[in-house]
Amino acid sequence: MTPNAITLALVALLLVSPVALCVVRMREERTLWLGFWAMAAAASVVGLLEVALLSLPGANDSSVVRFASIALVAVLAVALLAFPVVLVVTLIASGVRLVRREGARPANLLSLGLGIVLVAYVTVWPALRQGLEGLPLVGGVFDLLFSVATVPIAVAGAAFALYTVSGLVAQVPHPRRRYRYVVALGSGLAQGRRVTPLLAHRVDRAIRAWRDNPGSTIVMSGGQGPDEELPEARAMCEYALGQGVPARAILCEERSRNTRENVAFSRDLIRRHAASAQGAAGEKDAADPGRILVVTDDYHVFRALLLTREEGVRADGVGAHVRLYFSLNALVREWVAYAVLRKRVFAAIAVAALVVNLALWAATHLL
Repeated sequence: MTPNAITLALVALLLVSPVALCVVRMREERTLWLGFWAMAAAASVVGLLEVALLSLPGANDSSVVRFASIALVAVLAVALLAFPVVLVVTLIASGVRLVRREGARPANLLSLGLGIVLVAYVTVWPALRQGLEGLPLVGGVFDLLFSVATVPIAVAGAAFALYTVSGLVAQVPHPRRRYRYVVALGSGLAQGRRVTPLLAHRVDRAIRAWRDNPGSTIVMSGGQGPDEELPEARAMCEYALGQGVPARAILCEERSRNTRENVAFSRDLIRRHAASAQGAAGEKDAADPGRILVVTDDYHVFRALLLTREEGVRADGVGAHVRLYFSLNALVREWVAYAVLRKRVFAAIAVAALVVNLALWAATHLL
């Protein structure tokens, strides 16, 4: 093959992942494949820049082009190598800040705990194993435990990265899409009756989406908890009315107790409302609510979208911004909830790792 043909083939290969990302974004982005293709597309962009630099006239003789090419690869390598360190430091720092601000409740210790576990995984084990060098059998057992844990931890880490990236990319707006229904998901109330600042951010984001989609309807979704004086949806409605949203543009779903019920009950309410609009307006397609827009906190969007897929609801998502020290801890909690949704997959991986490592350990130490 000629150099030009090789270059064209390489460019075509590097374009696969950006094209795949666009296809996933348009067809079904409520999947971890969204994160996979997004990361692959980012790497492909770097590759395309490299090809463009090296294809410039006189590139082989230009020290500037060579420096730019090396710098580009170096930046990518440093970013990949530094990411685990930055992640661990950020998890611990944000966890400490959250504990100082919100208290040391178990739910607030997730990011701090994950950061400490990751540090222990790469520092404590080598020191412990070195101390067991004189005890071959005991050391071998610890090696087995370490090996068994490595695969699930690696898979969990990869899934966490894909989940995080998927959640970020899923919130990139689709400029040409319009929504007839905007669903704001509820959360706990202050003093049992007022929206908290966190919930107010969600409702404000939903109001902004409603204004961006003239003629749309906001669905406030949230039931009444045992320590609340009224349903969350009603408090959200009162807040929205105070922000200038007319009552005719709001629906209240007041029965849900969790995110899955938020999605399912809002779907049913929207279908009834759309069917009613069909009868009132005589519009042939009014009974089809189309794609809805789900509004929640940014760390919560992707799991909400996964649940809309399971409940057969066409949906996009947008998140209300939450401070980093809070959202990282909440993101860990969201990923745990995702792992519970996919518990059969993770359990199968853990069992497979156990069986393979037991076989290898037995072959090494007992035969």
